[in-house]
Amino acid sequence: LYNWAKATETLARYMLQGEPGDPFGMLDKHFEAGIKAAAASGDAQHEVVLRWLHATARIMVTNSLWWATRTVNSRTSDFVRSLTHREHQAMFELLPPQRAALLEQGLLDQAKTAIVVDMPTSGGKTLLAQFRILQALNQFQSKSGWVVYLTPTRALSAQITRRLRTDFEPIGLRVEQLTAAVEVDAFEEELLAQRDEPFDILVATPEKLSLVIRNRKVDRPLVLVVMDEAHNLEYEGRGLRIELLLATVKRDCPQANFLLLMPYVEGSESVARWLAQDVDAGNAISLGTVPWKPNERIIGLYRAVADDSARGGWRLDFETLTTTAKAMPLRGTHRVGGVKPIDVPKSQVLTGGVQKGLGLQTAAIGAVMSKRGTSVAVANSIRTVWKMAGEAARSLPEMENVPSDIRLVQDFLRTEISADFRLVGMLDKGVGVHHAGLSDDVRALMEWLAETGSLRMLCATSTIAQGINFPVSSVFLSSRYMPQGTRSVEIVPREFWNLAGRAGRIGHDSVGVVGLAEGTDRDALIAFVSQSTGALVSRLVVLLDELAAQGSLAELSDVLWKDQWEDFRCYIAHLWTEKKNLDAVLADSDQLLRQTYGYTSMRNDPQQRQKADALLDATQRYVRKLADMPEGIAELADSTGFSPEGVQAAMGGFGHLESRLTVSDWAPESLFGSGGRMADLFGVMLRVPQLSQNLMELGGRGADRTRISEITNDWVNGKGLEAIAKEYFRRENDDEAGTGALTDACRAIYRTIVNSGTWGISALSRVAGIDFDALSDADKRRINALPAMIYHGVSSEDAVLMRMNFAPRSAAEALGKLYRDVASEDERRYSVEQARRFLRQLGTDEWDRAKPEGAPLSGAGYKRVWEILSGDVS
Repeated sequence: LYNWAKATETLARYMLQGEPGDPFGMLDKHFEAGIKAAAASGDAQHEVVLRWLHATARIMVTNSLWWATRTVNSRTSDFVRSLTHREHQAMFELLPPQRAALLEQGLLDQAKTAIVVDMPTSGGKTLLAQFRILQALNQFQSKSGWVVYLTPTRALSAQITRRLRTDFEPIGLRVEQLTAAVEVDAFEEELLAQRDEPFDILVATPEKLSLVIRNRKVDRPLVLVVMDEAHNLEYEGRGLRIELLLATVKRDCPQANFLLLMPYVEGSESVARWLAQDVDAGNAISLGTVPWKPNERIIGLYRAVADDSARGGWRLDFETLTTTAKAMPLRGTHRVGGVKPIDVPKSQVLTGGVQKGLGLQTAAIGAVMSKRGTSVAVANSIRTVWKMAGEAARSLPEMENVPSDIRLVQDFLRTEISADFRLVGMLDKGVGVHHAGLSDDVRALMEWLAETGSLRMLCATSTIAQGINFPVSSVFLSSRYMPQGTRSVEIVPREFWNLAGRAGRIGHDSVGVVGLAEGTDRDALIAFVSQSTGALVSRLVVLLDELAAQGSLAELSDVLWKDQWEDFRCYIAHLWTEKKNLDAVLADSDQLLRQTYGYTSMRNDPQQRQKADALLDATQRYVRKLADMPEGIAELADSTGFSPEGVQAAMGGFGHLESRLTVSDWAPESLFGSGGRMADLFGVMLRVPQLSQNLMELGGRGADRTRISEITNDWVNGKGLEAIAKEYFRRENDDEAGTGALTDACRAIYRTIVNSGTWGISALSRVAGIDFDALSDADKRRINALPAMIYHGVSSEDAVLMRMNFAPRSAAEALGKLYRDVASEDERRYSVEQARRFLRQLGTDEWDRAKPEGAPLSGAGYKRVWEILSGDVS
C-alpha cells in the first residue's frame, strides 16, 4: 500500500506540476515494488490491480501536456502550468490527434514554415494553434515579433479573443482584437503602432489584415499567420480575397510562417507547399493518420407521417443513413416523439403524402430531441428561423426554474433592443435564436447560454457552422441549400460535415444526432450525405475554368473588369504601388502571380498552362492600364481597399457635389448633425461598385441616400434599435412585437452600415483630398474616429473606447464620460488597453451610475454582461 500511495503521489505531482522531469523511474520503482510485495503475500487481486494501474500511469504520463511539451520552451511550460492550475476546465491530457500532431507529425518543427492542420470540428485545433503561437513568439522574441489569428466572422473573432486572453494573459501575453470593419480607425492605429506595451497576438478578419499589411501599420515583423476555417479559400464570396491576402503576406512579410486550420480537406499537402518558403518546408497534418474520432454520431433523414390516432394527427419518423463505428446500432426507421410534436395542423407539414413545411418539421424534431441536451435547428432564412423558434417555444413546456443566466440575457435584450422583443419570451422556454439579424453582442450571449447548458434549443442560420464552439447533442437542417446573394446554392459537403461535427462533441454527449428534412428529394439527399469532401480548389482556377467552358478564355482582359475579379484587380494595384515602374512590374508579373495558389497550380499542371498564360497576359494588360491612370489612383486603391476603378468613381462623385466638403464638414458634431453632409457622402458611396450593392438594398429601389444617412445619424446619436425599427422599417403585416422591423433594422445596421458605411467613410476621407499634414493631432484623430463611431453606434471618442472593450452600447456614452473624468485630458487615455483596465476596476456602483434611467438591466447585470462579452468572466 505504501508503494501504491507513493506511485499515486508521483503521478499526481507530474500531472499537476510537471515534476519530476522524468517520472517513469519513480513510477516503475514503486509499482514494481508493490507488485512484488503483493505476489510475495499471495494477494493476486492486489497484484492485478497494480499491474493495470502501472500501465495506466505510463499512458497518462505520455498523454499529458507536460510530457508532450517538455522540450519546447519556457513560455510553453508557463502556458501548460496555467492550463493545469486554472479553476474552471483545467486541462491535463492531450487528445490523441493533438498528441500525434505535437510528437509525431512535426507541428513544432521550426524548419516547417507552412503547416496545414486538417482536423474536423472538435478535434482540438485551437490548442495546437496556441502551442505554435508560443513557439513563434519565443523564436522571434528579440525582434518583438507578432502573431495574427484570422477568423472568418465577427462572432468567431470575439470568441477566439476571449479564449486567447483567458489562456495567455496569465503568462504575460497581450491579445488584442481588431473590429471587422474594412478600415483601420484612429484607436486601432494607436494600438498597432504602440511600442511601450505592444500587443503579441492580433485577432482579425482577413479583410482587416489585408489593409494592415498593405499599409504597413505595424513596424514589427509578422512571424506567424494562423487562419481558422481556412477552407473558406475555395468559397465564392471571399475565397479569392483570402488567397490573395496570403499571397501578399508571403511577399511582403518574409519572416511570416503559416498555420492553416481546416476540416475535412483531402490532399492539403499542395496548400502547404504553396505557402512554404521551399518545397520541403511545408507540412500537412491530418486527423486521418490516427484512428480516434472526435464524436460518435447518427445521421439520417426525418419526415412527417400521418397519424390517425388523433384528429389531424401527424408525427415524425427518423430513418438512419449512417452511423459511426462506436455509435449505437440504430438501423432502419424510428418514431420520434408523440403525435403532433408541435401544435400545428397536419396540412402544414403533409398534404396528400407530399412533404411540406420543412422548417416546422425541423422545429418539431429539435423540440423533441432537446430532452437529451441542447439541439440546434438550422434554416436557410432568417424568417424561417424566427418561425421555427416561435413554434418550438409554443410547444415546449415551461421551465421549472428559469436559469439566472437566461434572466440576465432577457434583461439585456429588454434594455438594448425592446421590452417586447420576441426573443425575450422565447427564452422563458429555453429557446434561443442566432442569425445575421442580431447584433454581435446578442449572438455572443446566445452562444454563452448554449455553452452553459441553459438553452434547450437554438434556432439558427447556416452561418453558425463557422467555428462556433459550444456543446450540442443534435443538429437538424431544414434544407441542404443556403442563400448566396440572390440565389440558393447547395451547401458544400465540407460545410455540412463541419456543421454535423457540432453534435456529440468530445466532453459533451457521447452520441450526436444529425438529421436532414427529407422533403421531396430523398434520393438527392442520400447522395448528398454520401459525398466526399475532396481537395481545396482555388477560386482563380474556378473562375478560369468557367471562362474556358464558355470559350471566353481569350477575352479574359475584357472580363477582368467584372465584379468577381475585383479582388484580383486590387492585388495587381498593390503590386503596382510597390514598384511604380511599368517595365519592372511587367518583367516580374509571372513571379508575382506565382505567389498565388491558383496560378502556381496551373503552372505546375501541363493541361492547365494555357489558362495560366491567359491570366498572365490579362494581368500585363491591366498593368498597362494602371500605368495610364492619373497619378495616385493605384496608391489610393492600395490604402483604401477600393479597386482603382472604385477610386475613380469616388473622385467623380465628389466632383458632382454642389459644394466641396471642408475640414469642418468632417467634424463628428457637424457630419452627424441635422445639417450635416452625410447624405452627400452616401451619394458618393453609391457610385463605388464595392459599396453600392449593399447600400442600395438598405436604401430601397430608389437608392435613397437621405434615408441611409438619417438611419446612420440616428444610430450614431444614440437612438435605440426599437425606435429606428419603428421609424424606418415598419411593416404592415408584422407581429405585435415588430419582430420583422427589428430584424430588418439589425440587418441594415450590423450588415450594411457597419460594414459598407464605415469602409466608405474611411476611404472617402482619403479620396476627398483632405490635407492631413495641416491638421492638428486632435483633428486628425477625430476624423479618423468617424468610422469607429458608425461601427459602434456612439458619438464620442471615449464611448468608442468603451465599445471596443465590449461595453454595452446603452451604457457606453455614460461610461465614456466617467472615463474622461478619471483620465482628464491625458492623451494616453486613447489607449484600448488603458480603457480596458478602467472597465476592469469599475464596481457595481459605477455601473449603476452609467446605466440608462429605468433600464431593466441592473448595474450588477451590466458588469456581468461586460465580463461575459469581454472574456473577463470567472
